[in-house]
Formats: sequence, C-alpha cells, structure tokens
Amino acid sequence: MNLRDRLALLALALLLAVVGAAMLLPGSADEGSPGPGRPTAVTYREAIVGHPSSINPLTARTQVDRDLVALLFRGLARLGPDGTLVPDLARSWTAAEDGRSYTFYLGDDDRWEDGQPVTVDDVVFTVGLASDPDYQGPLGAEWRGIEATIVSPHVVRIVLPTPLGGFLHLATLPILPRHLLENVTVTDLADSSFSARPVGDGAFRLLEIDVRHAVLTRVQAEAASEGPTGATSTGAASASIGPSATPIPGLPRPIEAMELTFFDTETEAAAAFLAGDVDAVAGLRPGTVLSAAARPGSELARYPWASLTAVVLNMREAYPEFGVKGVRRALLASIDRAAILTRILGGRGAVADAPLPPWSSWYDSEAINAVPYAGTAADSDLAAAGWVQGRDGWMLPGKDQAYVIRLLTLEEATNSAAYQVAQQVAADWRAMGLQVALVPASVGDYRQALQSGQFQAAVVEYGLGLDPDVSPLMLTTQIAPAGSNLSGISDTTLDRLLIAVHTTSDAKDRKTAVSELEAYVTSNVLMLPVCFEDYVFAVSDRVQGRVATQIADPSDRYWDVLDWRLASDG
Repeated sequence: MNLRDRLALLALALLLAVVGAAMLLPGSADEGSPGPGRPTAVTYREAIVGHPSSINPLTARTQVDRDLVALLFRGLARLGPDGTLVPDLARSWTAAEDGRSYTFYLGDDDRWEDGQPVTVDDVVFTVGLASDPDYQGPLGAEWRGIEATIVSPHVVRIVLPTPLGGFLHLATLPILPRHLLENVTVTDLADSSFSARPVGDGAFRLLEIDVRHAVLTRVQAEAASEGPTGATSTGAASASIGPSATPIPGLPRPIEAMELTFFDTETEAAAAFLAGDVDAVAGLRPGTVLSAAARPGSELARYPWASLTAVVLNMREAYPEFGVKGVRRALLASIDRAAILTRILGGRGAVADAPLPPWSSWYDSEAINAVPYAGTAADSDLAAAGWVQGRDGWMLPGKDQAYVIRLLTLEEATNSAAYQVAQQVAADWRAMGLQVALVPASVGDYRQALQSGQFQAAVVEYGLGLDPDVSPLMLTTQIAPAGSNLSGISDTTLDRLLIAVHTTSDAKDRKTAVSELEAYVTSNVLMLPVCFEDYVFAVSDRVQGRVATQIADPSDRYWDVLDWRLASDG
C-alpha cells in the first residue's frame, strides 16, 4: 500500500468504531490539588461520547483515544492556521530536491512527563515502530519502508523509499518515548500499561484517569529555541510548548487544566452540557448537537472537516452497467445534494463536486467539471446510454426486466446520518424511475461487503485528511481487499494522474498535477461525491480564544487549545 492508505481505514473507523471497553488505570487525584496560596486552576470541562481504550498515537482505537493523544503528545510538525503545517518538536526542517529525504532540527529543552529529554533517539524509535512489518495499525501502510537515522544529537533525517508529496503531513505523527517502550513489542503496544496511562511530552500532562473521566494539567511554556543557523526552514521556530498561561489584565485567564468526562450515549453527554455541568460537548451527531446548543449562552463551534460522504459504485467487470459514464452522470445528477446538506447536516458543511473539499487550497474550481442537480431530467443520460424505461422501472440495454439497485448502508442505529443519506439517495433515484432496494447492514456485514466487492452501490464516509493525495481511493493497486479502492476502478490514465500527485514535491508542479486529476475525475464522473461535513461541537460562550481551522480529525479541534481562555460566570 502507498501513502495515506489510512484514508478509508480512518473513514471506516469514523463510521464503524464501536466504543471500546474502558481499561485504564486510575491516577492520583492529589496531583491536581492547588498548593498553599495557589489559586484554583482554571479548568475547562468537556463531555465526550465514548471511552478511552488505547491512548497511543500508533494504536488509538476510539475518538477519545485520539483526543487524548492530541493533548498529551507532540510530533515533529503540527497543524497550524488554515490547514497549514508548522514546526513542533522540530524547530525547522529541510527537504532534499528529489523529495526522498527530510532533515529535522530538534531543540534541546523538550521533556517527557518523567523529566527525561525528548531526543532524536525517540524519533528514530517511533519511526521504527510505525514502519515495523509486525505493526498492523492504521498508520502502518503509509510508513512502510520509511527509515530514520541520526545525523547529530539534535538532527534526524527521514528517508523515503519513493518521493511522497504529502510527507510533511506524516511528520505530525506524535513521537513516543524510547526509554519507556524499547522493551515492549509493537504487537503488545496497544494493550500495554503505557497505553493505559501514557507518559507524554505535550502541552498537557495526565494527572488522573479512570472509566469516568481524565484530568489533565497544562505544562508551562519555556523560552523558544532557535533553529540551526543558516538552515533553510519551511517554518519559523516554535516555542517549546506554547504561549504562557500567565494571566493578562483585562482578559479571562488561560485554561490551566482540563477535565474530559466520558459518556456511553449522546443523550447523557448532551444532558450534561444542557445542565451546565461542562463547558462543551463533543461527539454528537447533527440532530443531537443542535438540541444541545439550545442551552442559553452557548454556540456551535464549526470546523471545516475533510470528511467526505459519497456513493461508491462497484465498477468491477461484474457490474458493466456502472462502467458507462452517462449512467454514472445520471445517478449523480439526480441526487439532490443541497437538500441532503440542509436536511441531514443542518447546512453545516458543503456540497461535494470532487474528492477535495471546496475550502481546500488545492481545490481548483476552473478545473472541476461539476455535475449540476437535474432531478428527474437526469434520466435523459440513462436513455442515451441505451436504458429503456418500462412500466416497472428502467431496464438495462437488451433486458426485459426492471433493473434494481441495491444500495448498501450502515444500520440507522450505527450511523443515523449515513443511513439518512442513503434514504435520500434512494428516494431521488426512485423519483427518476429506478427501482432501489435499501440494504442496511451491521458493522461486520457492511465492512465485509465493501472489502469483498460484493455490493452494487454503497454510502461511504471517507476521512480524507488535508493533503490532496487520494490515490488510496482510486489507484488500481489499491483495489480492495488489498487496499481501499472500494469501487474497484482500474484506469491507466487515472493511475498516472494519481501517482503524479502522490510523488510530486514541488508546490507549483503539484498544484498543476492536482488540477489535472480533478479535471479527469470530475469530467468522467469516476466517483459520486455527495457532501463534506463540518465538525461541530456545542460550547459555552465562556470559552474564548478559539479559532476554527481546517481539520483532518475531530481531535484537531485542540490545535489552538493553548490560546483558549475561560471567562468567569460573574
């Protein structure tokens, strides 16, 4: 598998993840108590649906795991404003002209929670785990064959087997401490004691964790370290942890502690927010989050999220009817995507015309050949493709019985939004005269059907990430079950365009490659994109200083948490 094969894996995790059993060890509550004469910490409280299971960058199973990882660990780079990448543990970096190696320059003042320094040994160790053939986690495919070597005590070089245009997004992988994990095998990592009570190097430290909640305290910032003199850096030097939590006269005090409370159901989490027990609630579906926002003095925080809902058509040889562009165009043109966005997602998102969101800097509106909504008039494309409309519905060329599309979706109890999208798509296709049978499936049956190619059409949610490389979705070598090309499409021209985006490092050349890919995919209707969903959580207006940015995962909402401030109730 190639770069960012986790796209569909992460998407399925977002779609399919079942709440993991809580298995974490309690910490000491005494550590969070204020000392003599010290004011009570300014504590931000958030309700989250779900429970932690493996708090480790490589083995996180649940969204709660990923949320905690985002607060407790740091990578070489991190998410910045408007979807940019900025230095984190690495103060700067340089890239080789051939795009096959990157050199990262670390500071000398970063520490793990136990006081040990963060070193280049930790970077080499973490890359080794991620690229280990025995590692079967969601990040393994994209790190396979990548090696890290020490150049000097504060310089590490990462070498790639082939050029990867989006490698810096991989460099956000949080680093793990070698001195605590070198005797733990990668196969034992997920259920290790470390992953139950991790020792991090991030902006917050974990004081207490049990089945009910996690309590974290903020690490105070130290002076920023300068990058290497004369190095060509892609970003400015960053502070060791972040801005100081020192109060500023006239402004609310910065958040000094966090308490994340875990709930089994959306109803319970929303009730805690409505009762004023927490400052925010995360992990709610569109309808529930809207009801939570009815709390006086609250708002909906919206983040542009690279989460694509699409209809996947099976384009393998067994389904030649979907190999005709006019048929695919008719099916897409008859879907009222604007209505889906409004009615199901409450307007929080964007209609999708391509596999890249319209807010992405890679989106080229001039290159994209959008398919407008045509309603029942879209049936003209079916007629042009030789289909015949009979008394019971549309028939394939040369057939005398109505053709039935079986539309696969997850059961409503598992993912109500995806199920509602499937219902709307089925209704739109029926309005055009097609016969459609909705096929709700359990998590296991849904996954099996997609991976085995035993389906006609399916509603799927993809977590795309912020890089424009969508090769896992459509590259021939990624056809499921070996990869995440669920449609089974095999197209040599498409492969060439996908590989160009995948391997091109030069920004200008890559922009051209992305535009050419967008033009080809949309002109030939090689996928049926429906909409991009915003990530939304309900938050009290007491929480100030938040700035929305483009995110690849809901945990990215914490990208600027060090700037958040909490106003008093008075």
